[in-house]
This record gives sequence, C-alpha cells and structure tokens, in this order.
Amino acid sequence: MKKPLAMILEPVRTILKGYASILFLESPWSGLLLLAATFWYPHIGLSGLTSVGVSYITAVVLRFPQAKSEIYVYNSTLVGLSLGAFFPLNEFLAVMLFFSAVLATLVTVAVKNVMYRLDNLPPLSLPFLIVASLSTTAAYSLPGAHPALQFNTQLPPLLSPLVDTFLSTLGAVYFTPHPLAGLLIFAALLFASRYLAILAIVGYAAGVFGFRILAIPLSNELLVWTGFNFILTTMALGGIFTVPGRASLVFATLAAVLTAPLILVAQKIVLTYQIPIMVLPFVVITTSLLLVLKNRQTMAPPNLTDQPGIPEHNFERARLAAVRNGRMDSISVLPPFFGEWTVYQGMEGRHTHKKPWQHALDFYVLKQNRSYQNSGRAVEDYHCYNLPVVSPVHGSVARILDKLPDNTPGDVDLGNNWGNFILIRLDSGLHLLLAHLKQNSIKVAENDRVKPGSLLARCGNSGRSPQPHLHMHIQTDARLGSATYPFHLSSVITATVEQDHLYRLTCVPQTGDSVLAIEQNTPLALDLHLPVGRTLTYEIRNERGDDMGEVEFYVELSLQNQYRFVSSGGGSSAFEEINGVLGFYDRRGGKDRILDMWLLANGLTPLSDKANSWQDQPSGLLLPLAPWQRLAVQLWYPLGTGINSSYQRVWDGDAGHWRQTGVHRLHFGMFGYTVQSESILVPEVGFSNFSLTWGKRSLHASLKQKGLREDEGIPGWSLYVNRQPPAPDPEQEARMRSRHG
Repeated sequence: MKKPLAMILEPVRTILKGYASILFLESPWSGLLLLAATFWYPHIGLSGLTSVGVSYITAVVLRFPQAKSEIYVYNSTLVGLSLGAFFPLNEFLAVMLFFSAVLATLVTVAVKNVMYRLDNLPPLSLPFLIVASLSTTAAYSLPGAHPALQFNTQLPPLLSPLVDTFLSTLGAVYFTPHPLAGLLIFAALLFASRYLAILAIVGYAAGVFGFRILAIPLSNELLVWTGFNFILTTMALGGIFTVPGRASLVFATLAAVLTAPLILVAQKIVLTYQIPIMVLPFVVITTSLLLVLKNRQTMAPPNLTDQPGIPEHNFERARLAAVRNGRMDSISVLPPFFGEWTVYQGMEGRHTHKKPWQHALDFYVLKQNRSYQNSGRAVEDYHCYNLPVVSPVHGSVARILDKLPDNTPGDVDLGNNWGNFILIRLDSGLHLLLAHLKQNSIKVAENDRVKPGSLLARCGNSGRSPQPHLHMHIQTDARLGSATYPFHLSSVITATVEQDHLYRLTCVPQTGDSVLAIEQNTPLALDLHLPVGRTLTYEIRNERGDDMGEVEFYVELSLQNQYRFVSSGGGSSAFEEINGVLGFYDRRGGKDRILDMWLLANGLTPLSDKANSWQDQPSGLLLPLAPWQRLAVQLWYPLGTGINSSYQRVWDGDAGHWRQTGVHRLHFGMFGYTVQSESILVPEVGFSNFSLTWGKRSLHASLKQKGLREDEGIPGWSLYVNRQPPAPDPEQEARMRSRHG
C-alpha cells in the first residue's frame, strides 16, 4: 500500500510534468517554474490548474492506459489556460472548465490513437486545438458569456522593446503575455536545455524575418499572439523530434519561416468565426514536415530520433549509436558465418568490387596462410567449402537459386556471375545478397522469415568463383546486378597484420583482415546476464577504506520496453544484451557517482571470452569532474561529447576471475582528464567488484548481495556473496597512475 506522502506527490509530479511538456520539457522542477509563470495573471493560472486537476482525475477514474502520465493533462492544461485568458473567472467559466477538461482528456485518447495509425505521428497540441476551438465557439453562443479579456500589449519597458516582445511571445505559450512571465519561462528552458533556449530565439527571429519578407506590418499584438508558433515549430523540428545538428537547425529555421504565410491564411479563415488561431500553424507545419522526414528514401540528416526528448539527450543517444552501431547511412550486419574467416576481397577491391558494386565483401578461411589442404585441385580441399552460411540480418527471403553446379577450382561460370544465391529483403526495403553457395544446400524457401544466426545454406564455388568463398553485399533493389549500398560488420573480433585480435563494435574489414564472429550463449554471457528483477547490492569504500554506505541496483522493464538499470542513488541507464555484447546507454536522473562508476567500468562489456581489448566513447558527463570542469566541458561541447575509453580484459587463473580494466580520457580546450576503471568478473557470480581511480582519489564497490525481486508467478530470492573482494592496493593504483599519466 502506498504511503500518504507518495499518494500526494504522484499527482503533483504528473501535473508539473504536464506543464513542462507544453514546452517539450521533462523535469517537474521546470514544470514548477512554468506553473508559477501562469499565475502572473491569477485567473489564468487558476483556470489552468483547475483544468489539469479535472483531467487527471478523469484519466484515473476511467482507467486509461498510463492514466497517471502527463500525456493526458498536457492538452487539458492549455485548454484551461486559454479559457482563463478568454473569459473572466466566474461560475460560467467553472462549468466550461469542467466539461472542457473532460472532453480534452477523451479527445487526447482518440487523437493519440489516430495519429499512431498515421505513421506513428505525435498528437502535439491537436487535442487542445480541437477542444479549445469548440469550447470558445460554444461559449460565445451561450447566455452568461462575457467578452474576452483584453491584455495590454503596450507595457512599460522591462529590458528593451525587442527583448520584451520576445519574452511576451514566450509567455503567450501559456496564455500569459507578459515579459516577466516570459522571463520565468525562458529560465525554465535554460534550466532544462540550453539548446532549446537557443532554438526558441532562433525560431522567433526566423518567424519575424518571414513576416518581413511578406511585407506585413509588425505590431506587438501580432507577434505576441502568433509568434509562439515560430518558437514551438523550431524547437520541435530542431531538436525534440530530430537529432540536433547543423542540418536540423537549418531545417527547423526554414520551417519557422514557412509558418509566417500559414499564420496569415489561418487568420483570414479562423478569425471569421471569432476563434484565435492559437497553435494551428505550429501543428500543421510540424506534422507535415515530420511526415516528410518519415517518408524520405535517404539516411542523410536531418534524422528523426527513435523517441522524442531533450536535444542534449537526443544528441548523446545519436552520438553513442553512431560509435557503437556505425554511420546512419551504412547498414549494420552480423557475420554470415561461424568461427574465423578472412577477407578475400574487400570493398573497392582490385578484382570485381568496382563502382557501382564497390560495397561488397568476399570471405574465405585460411589455415597457416593457405585456403586449402592437400593439392587444392578439388573443392573439398578448401577449408571454407561446405561450411554453414547463416543469416546476418532480420528479413524475408526474396529470391533463391540452388541448382548450379560448383566449379572445379580455377574455373568460373561467366554466364551466372552470382552462382547459387539467397537474396534477403530487409525491413528497410534494401536487399542483402549471399552468393556462390553450394549446389542443393539452401535450407530456406522464398518468403521465409529469417533472423541473425538462422542456417541458410553452405559455402560453395558456383558462378564467377575460381575458388570456394562467400560473397556478401547489400543492394538498392531486388534486381541482380543493381548498385550496392554501404554496410559494415557489427560485434566482431578482427585481426590485421599490424594489430592483434581486437573486439570491435563496428568495422569495415580490409582485404587480408581476419574476422571472428562473436559466440553467443557463452558461460561468460550467462554469468553477466541481467534479467528483469535482478538486484545487486554493493558496499562502497573510498581510497582510505572508509565505509561509504551501500548502493542497490535493480533491473526493470520500462513502459517503452527498455531494460533499465536503476540505482538507489537516483539515476538509471538503459541497456541491451545483443549481438554478443552488454551495452549501457541513455543515462537518466540526477547526480549518481556510483552508477556513473559502473557505466565507466562495465558500460560496454563483450560477452565472449575471446574479446580481450576494445574501445568505446561513453558520455563525458560520466566522469567525476569538479564543478568548474563540468562547466568547462559543457561550454566547450554544448551538446555533449564522448570519452576515449580503452579496455583490456585478462583471465587471472590464480584468482579465478576476469580482470577488466579501462582508461578513460577526455580533452576540453587546453585541459585533459584521465581516470582508470576496473571490474572483476567472477564465474557464477558476475560483476563481483568495480572501482574508479582519479588523481589521488578512488572508490571501490564490492558485491554484498545478489537476488531477484518477486513478481507475479516468479518467486523472489536473495543470497549473500561469500567471496571476499580484493582489497584496494595502493601500490597497484600508483603503478596505474604512472603508466597512464
């Protein structure tokens, strides 16, 4: 049963997040500032708060999905604020607020479902626009309705006429057109996202420029009551629904300019019925351009985000995804084989991989630098012949050919370049080709659904193939011989002439490089598995051995189907166990040094015992920076930056565990910063210990208790870990500092 305080705080938090979400923000503290801004005109603030309260109760009573989420109160808040701005506070308005808030909640559910079916578009402020237009029209027709309230747009100067008009326009987002209210709203923007604050200024300036292009006489009233459309459009398209960057900034700025003529058209039509245009231009322009971005046939920027969020969060997710998954204009695929193969011919190879077929890889197997044994005169002499070929992607089998005989080594079939092949249609519409397969070895049929690791066929020597090998490329359509498309391999161990085996999240191997596919379901993967409900309790000590308390981590599944690693310290991080690697991303919540220490030590952990070195670029804000250093990093990298992290992992046979060490370096301006991490991975225990060392300071976490939270149908359990953690070794730490500077 919930505690009384929690029962009170839950709706308060939801309501505050509802106020924040009007400006695409997430923090309840931002919502508190925005709520305060609406009370510059008390009748408006009270109307908005009344409406949001009615909406919250309606959603809970009717038991809507995620009933206690801010998605239901967001539009109702705007409805209440608009009615408070249009009509004086009296019993008539109270009745209108009640019915309008209930209607806004119901319309939000309907619009949300409709927009989801229309290419999963966001409802934005469309429910508010519908309900506010209906309520305003109805109110003017009912007895007891008074004329709309008038706001004085000729206010005494606060800062300067230009700045005051901008702030009043920002205040009008919450129907509070006053520069002081706008200043409070701008402070909330700065508090949550500096980039959104910049977009608000850019959008307003672009909209004013659009008005001037159209030679429209500018007045305070026109700008204040329409200019927020420029601001909201630029914020939405410049960083909330797109990955922040130069392309998205230009795209959003042009969108703001396009909003100007739409405002003029909307005024001519809507004001005929005494209805203010409100956010109609913002909704129309933003929805239309989101549809454009969703239906493009290119991966070039501006790119849509996987889920809307604060620009800094979107940038960090996209940056880390590019590091770990490769460029957005390149397709990620797994190796189409088991074990270690060598690149026979790389992309833009000297034999057949020329434009427009340059994006292709040929593989064979070498043993002692030879691709065959015995005399090499028979296909059976070749190491890769008859080895299994597996699917490297999710997709559907589009075409197959299985009847062509395998060539005698040295001979080729010029009439059938690709030989026996399988063509797989990807969900993106592109196609992946696996060619030169063994005769009568294909195990799938056309239209079969395949996934990574599905057995497809056997390696052969059919088509234009002088010796057994496997050809792979991605092409733009289903026609054999069509142009190839860029792709890269994911989660592999590679070796070159210059470098020993290195685990790589993404790579485009060159001719002569060896590629080892990561094994799945290894004992190490089972030891490090983090199922829903897993709990890990650690004892924390500093460099002097002082007890710093305990921290518990637990695993939950979010409403967005994210596995999240949640800390009792207040932070959390999403993670995935996929393609033979455990990777953490999307750090959320407040300051949590122990969680950040975990993410530096274990944030990217290959689940194969063959991976002994790798690199990553986690967020720079995970480092234990002093306040001035954190400020310097944020000023130097406004949207964030990554750390250059290098990892090594070795098996300590005497101790019976894996020792995983990392060196993390960050440069900002003339300054550099280096920390070292260490993690002890124990068979049948998992993440036994982890630590972080920076300067003369260090923190050490030792696993005390491991368990599983009870759930319906799943029994809970908990056990104490008897293994004694290794004590901090000052001499070893000194050697690490000396070695890594």
